Formats: sequence, C-alpha cells, structure tokens
Amino acid sequence: MGISTEEAYKKYLEGLRKPKKPRTRNPATTTIQGVNLTDYVFMPEHNLYIAKNRSHQNNNWYDSHKAAHQEGARMLTIREFVDFLNLLRSGNVPDGQNNRLQEREIEGIYKNIVEVRNPYRAEWLDADFKVKDGVLHTNYNHRTIDDELKPQNSELLEDCLMETKTPGIDLEYWLRNSTRQGLPPRNNPDGSLYYWEPLDDNNSVARFGADSDRAGLDCYGNPSFSYAELGVRFAREKN
Repeated sequence: MGISTEEAYKKYLEGLRKPKKPRTRNPATTTIQGVNLTDYVFMPEHNLYIAKNRSHQNNNWYDSHKAAHQEGARMLTIREFVDFLNLLRSGNVPDGQNNRLQEREIEGIYKNIVEVRNPYRAEWLDADFKVKDGVLHTNYNHRTIDDELKPQNSELLEDCLMETKTPGIDLEYWLRNSTRQGLPPRNNPDGSLYYWEPLDDNNSVARFGADSDRAGLDCYGNPSFSYAELGVRFAREKN
C-alpha cells in the first residue's frame, strides 16, 4: 500500500484513539397527545391505541364521552371492544411502542374486564339505540360538535340476538361470531355471560361489566346512570 508496517500500525492506533461518532437512531414515539404510549395497547385492526385501564369513573355515559373528547380521545364502539378482547385472547399484544406485553400483563387486563369476581368493574361503550321511522337503529362513533354529542354513524340494527339471557350466552362464541356491529348473533349458544338486548325506548346505551355474581353485556343501560367503578376506556387514533 506504499507505507511501511510501522506506519500502518501507527495509523491503526490513531484510529482507535479517535472518538467515534454516536450512532443516530430514530427514537420510538413515546407519547401521543401528551400520554405515555406504554399505558396503551395498539390494535392494528382499527389503527387504535387503547388504554390498558379504565378512567373517569363515576361519570355517566354523556360525561364520559365529554371527558374523552376533551382529552383528544374517544370511547370504544361495541365492535372495537369485541376486537380488543379478541386481541387480548390471542396473547400477541403490542403496547403503544410496539413492545410485546408479557403474558401475565395481558391476562391481567383481560381478567379485569371479564372475570367474575369482586369488585365491580364496568365500562361504557359507544352505542345508543334509537327508533327511526319505526325501526330500531344503532348510533355510534359519537363526537362533540358545537358542544353537542352527535353520532357520526347511524345504522339500521342488523340481525342479532334480541332476547335477554340472564344467564346467559357463550362468551367465546360471541367474540368469534359477533355481528358487524359487535352484537351477539341470533344463534349464540347458551353460556354464563349475561346479555341484555337493545331496547326501543330511545334511552338505551351499551356497557360491559363484571362483579362477583356475573359478567355481562348490557345494551339497555341508562345513559344517566353513574357508579364509582363504572368508567371509560380511552381510545386514540394513530395518525
């Protein structure tokens, strides 16, 4: 190479002494809208960050929407809630920074929602039921517009189980075979999950809850009801 062995060795030593430039890496996003993404699960199917825990307990359905919207979040629809439970059941769950959750944490989140035990835990879901032109509809994807809560989707309620079962329906069958709107199918087998069907009283909304006696999907909940352990699970859109 035109230089002696001694000179080559000298250059080698100089290279070792020369400080190396730190590698530049694109840091993973750690927050969205000011919240820590490690407190969220990412659901690719809906491109959503979903809170691991409920918050804003003791608010009614209207105030829960308001609280979520004020913080740049929203409530889960029934369909999204079903898919969230299925994601947890899969065991392959990334957090908001795409780090896979440990099995124990996944199980803890799932059981905190569906397990029959004390204390009472419940969460509002983004669905209300209204009669339009004599036919029952489901309204969902609510947003606060000009200080008024307005659904962005209003659809004819698709064929689903329209019978209260206490008990109950099969939880796994519901999660595997729910309607496009997230409700149990008409032929849902019997099981231990309590189910209250949508009512045509124009004052029914959805929530899911569990306590020491039962777990259940309630589609004729009173939107003005509030309870210390009834909260909302924030969902945030991934931009």
